[in-house]
Amino acid sequence: MSRLEAKKPSLCKSEPLTSERVRDTLSVLKGIVTSCYGPSGTQPIGSLGSISPSSYGSVKDLCTAKFGFKHFFHLIPNETTVCSLLLCNRNDTSWDELKLTCETALHVLQLTIKEPLVLLGGGCTETHLAAYIRHKIFNEPESLPKDDGYTQAELQLITEAFCSALESIAGSLEHDGGEILTDMKYGHVWSVQADSPSVVNWPDFLSRCGCGLCNSQEELNWSFLRSTRHPFAPQTCLPHGAVGSANNLTLDCFTAKLSGLQVAVETANLILDLSYVIEDKN
Repeated sequence: MSRLEAKKPSLCKSEPLTSERVRDTLSVLKGIVTSCYGPSGTQPIGSLGSISPSSYGSVKDLCTAKFGFKHFFHLIPNETTVCSLLLCNRNDTSWDELKLTCETALHVLQLTIKEPLVLLGGGCTETHLAAYIRHKIFNEPESLPKDDGYTQAELQLITEAFCSALESIAGSLEHDGGEILTDMKYGHVWSVQADSPSVVNWPDFLSRCGCGLCNSQEELNWSFLRSTRHPFAPQTCLPHGAVGSANNLTLDCFTAKLSGLQVAVETANLILDLSYVIEDKN
């Protein structure tokens, strides 16, 4: 949608235009023109010399709409695959946050369509990966390439810090004050309510893991996410019946998740390379 606001006619002044005012005006015009790309199929042109007919867009219909005190032009496209999304909120700050959230979701969807690979969501990928890394470092150190740059104790210390960071991502998904569990077979995340008794039969309080792939009716053992436990090798293969029974899975975009992990590791390396770190107390 392109927004049209009623304004008073401007008065002619002899004062020169400032660069700030020119930038603001061009920014508004750019937003209006850009909003027409999707619904109409219009393409930007570099000059007025020779314009291809395909650069001109077309719409099926045009109507006006009013929401509150704002007026909009609604461009109705010819193709039904294009839809209009109107975001409203009480203040500009919340509106900007809502718009950023929708833009991020759209970007992740585009990445998934471009590279159709997904990972299990709900924190299960992070905890499963943490369990696998711990198992390889602590139980199978001979399978790792030898390097004289660090000792086995230093490697275990780094591993524990990295795995704890992965588990903190899964723990941050709990917003209701409940506890986070992980099973000792698949290494998936399970959430339990905060008012649950300390000694319970966990299958009575758990239904499915964070991604929705595993159910509590299997023969599983659970432990609290940040508790001390012996490293184990998480199983990666599930029975075909378990996969087929999970209709609603929570998934993450592989490209976005991989990019996030790479940025986190690169940031950690950058911090380690600094001789000091500036900390913001606020």
